[in-house]
Amino acid sequence: MGAMLERIRQDIETIARYSAAGPGISRLTFTPEYWAAVDYVGGQLAPLGYEPTTTSHGNTRFRKRGADSGLPAVAVGSHLDAVPHGGRFDGVAGVVAGVEIARLLAERGIESERPYEVLVFAEEEGARFGSVLTGSKAMVARLSRDALAQMKDADGVSYLEALGPRGEKAQIDADDVLAARGLAAYFELHIEQSLVLETARVPIGIVQAITGIRQYRVVFSGVANHAGATPMGLRRDSLAAAAQAIASVERLAANTATGATVGTVGMLFNEPNAANVVPGRTVLVVDLRDTDAAALNEVSERVLESIETIAAERRIRTEVRLTAESAPTVLSPRLHDVLAESATREGVDYLEMPSGAAHDAQEIARITDAAMLFVPSIGGRSHCPEEDTPYEAITQAVDVLMGALTNLML
Repeated sequence: MGAMLERIRQDIETIARYSAAGPGISRLTFTPEYWAAVDYVGGQLAPLGYEPTTTSHGNTRFRKRGADSGLPAVAVGSHLDAVPHGGRFDGVAGVVAGVEIARLLAERGIESERPYEVLVFAEEEGARFGSVLTGSKAMVARLSRDALAQMKDADGVSYLEALGPRGEKAQIDADDVLAARGLAAYFELHIEQSLVLETARVPIGIVQAITGIRQYRVVFSGVANHAGATPMGLRRDSLAAAAQAIASVERLAANTATGATVGTVGMLFNEPNAANVVPGRTVLVVDLRDTDAAALNEVSERVLESIETIAAERRIRTEVRLTAESAPTVLSPRLHDVLAESATREGVDYLEMPSGAAHDAQEIARITDAAMLFVPSIGGRSHCPEEDTPYEAITQAVDVLMGALTNLML
């Protein structure tokens, strides 16, 4: 293998030490442990001649000193923030891949007029400030500094306040926002966060499209009452309505034309939440996803209609608000082909597949060609301490990436 497994292992295991108290990895954006991880990456790249630049929105760009040919760059990147009690590999594998490719370019003496960059996007998870893909959205001018200033964490600290001195030093100029004229191609290696690759016993996946997402906050307002004294036919039970809606989400998502739709209710709050009281107010969040825009629209409409029908039948008031939305993203066919050709040359089996999770690549795809490689998640586990991926698969994926980059840069 061209890429060095032990170097990749050491990078990932070292970054895993930069975490708040366990179990698992907890590394929220702009915390001391977050900057320690960013600085570790910088420390690996500095001997190779790469210098860091912090953008005004907290992203970090590493580019080789003096690499200003005027040609648009080729970049590899991902994120270093982690959800509370998450795993070692989510995001980190992609950043480490970028570092390893910088090493390989140096070791092989590959010089190109086209610059190479390693990108670290801030707040991909949305775990601190409540908005996913924040850094990459800002990087393509979809979030202004004013919008970032309005984002606050649980302690009332704003995004820009948390960015602190590094943000104050950042220069707001043309390089602060990515554009096609500055970036020719973006690659992101990421753990799959599902079971497909492991089940198929295939080491990498080439992502064709990234799912669209609709999230709705739904409030069911009934009447709280005595559990013993209120007859069943006279109840206006908000939790019973919510339970029926949850079952409806599951049924409708499982029966779409694409067969790829997923629907989840993973958050629910119930009031007064007492064993002897008929619930009076229940709040839940519906998450709907599909890589097909028409299917996503259709299932969203059907779920909302079902919620209204359930509420009417149970004499419950509802309030529904769209809280998050992203359109499905088709990744670059050109870069897909470059990756496929590289995998074939390297003798690495691959699957073509969609991504059911959001990734920074979908934002970068708005302004230039973007591509993703997946590596297996053991047991499909992610966002938990048990998250694991074979280092051999990451190494193979880096070799494939290296072949693709060399093809584009020379």
